[in-house]
Amino acid sequence: MRRSWWTPWRWPWKPSLILMLWAALVLAIVYLTYRVVDPLPPRHFAIAAGIAGTGFDDTARQYARILAREGVTLEIRNYASSVEHFDALRDARSGVQAAITNFGFTHPRDTETLASLGGVSDTPLFILSRTAAPMTHFAQFRGKRLAMGMPGTSQRSLMREVLKATEALDASTRFVDLNYADSLGALIAGTIDVAAFPAQLGDPLLQPALGTPGIRLMNVAQAEAIAKTVPGVKHIVLWRGLANLPRDIPSADTDLLAFRTRVLVRKDLHPALQYLLLEAMREVHGAPGPFNRLGEFPAEQPNDLPLSPTAEAFYRSGPSFWGRYTSFWLTSLVDRIVFFVIPIVGMLIPVLGSAPRVYRWLHVRRIDQLHRAIGRLERELEEAANAARLLEYRTRLADIASAVRAVKVARPFAAELLLLRLHVRMAQEDVARMDAGN
Repeated sequence: MRRSWWTPWRWPWKPSLILMLWAALVLAIVYLTYRVVDPLPPRHFAIAAGIAGTGFDDTARQYARILAREGVTLEIRNYASSVEHFDALRDARSGVQAAITNFGFTHPRDTETLASLGGVSDTPLFILSRTAAPMTHFAQFRGKRLAMGMPGTSQRSLMREVLKATEALDASTRFVDLNYADSLGALIAGTIDVAAFPAQLGDPLLQPALGTPGIRLMNVAQAEAIAKTVPGVKHIVLWRGLANLPRDIPSADTDLLAFRTRVLVRKDLHPALQYLLLEAMREVHGAPGPFNRLGEFPAEQPNDLPLSPTAEAFYRSGPSFWGRYTSFWLTSLVDRIVFFVIPIVGMLIPVLGSAPRVYRWLHVRRIDQLHRAIGRLERELEEAANAARLLEYRTRLADIASAVRAVKVARPFAAELLLLRLHVRMAQEDVARMDAGN
């Protein structure tokens, strides 16, 4: 068909193809946004723990076994001190995204990149001395030889804070750098005066030390006041006979200090992995113990770093509905669908609702254009019928009729095409009457 000035532009693609491409574009946008905004959780991350064989290392290994059930590999990075824990956690290039640690090492800027998942235990601090008189106040430490952990450890750092708070730290205080086992041996041998170490009651080295003649367990008279003064320290009570009931050790209720232990994460650790780690913390630390009741840990306790949003939701709402009955990965997928895909689909509903109108427009737009072209010709015939332009009218009408014959529409729009053909026939009759009259 030759193209005249009124001939409508013909779309080269079929309407169904246009709709398919439009739908594919919408799905691509949703998918890309879904991947960028909320990517799937990785299957591997690293946690900083203490020296191999310590309590922190054992805890991390229990976490790793639990996460392995869900197909997630927890890599354990062992460090000599809590200072190194924090340094690794602060450094995004280290690959460490979680850490088990005590209080006392945070900086003000850590709140920008780090968050807490809550407390996991209170580790009792046993302070043993070889002195003639019982020790009840830290002021009695002046002039003594003290073994209170290695430099850089959380124990040494927190004990220095306790000594400062009680004004027991002066020039006469002498720290001896010994590890846990060596400090007990030195205390029994009499080469040091005081040994302080965090341990659980079942520790194999603690029990013999508590029963050694001449070794006294410190009853911290100001334990409650110290706990309210020094962050990260808690007051606990070792009940009479709890360490060794047959031997009545201790022989009286004893006030102790305990170090609060918590799990920290980088804020960029995927929320699903934070949740999985919280579930592992609950499984490992939820049982009752000598100093905690059933379900006390993990705990939303006072902290020097804020809880992550995932941890806040965990402590307030517990596991999600899907998490109670499905696997971790299925739960993650369902949560993503519920909280991401459904809102996106909801926003697309108005667009999708207009799809039928768009589909109809793609089919009947050429029919409407041809109707308008015939209408313009009819108005010219009514307003200024000119015999001299009869040949032009015939040519234009022939072009329109040719265009109508080329139109193809889907079955639901056959009626619109039939009306167009009738319109052409009526215009042809008008031109024929005009020809006959001249």
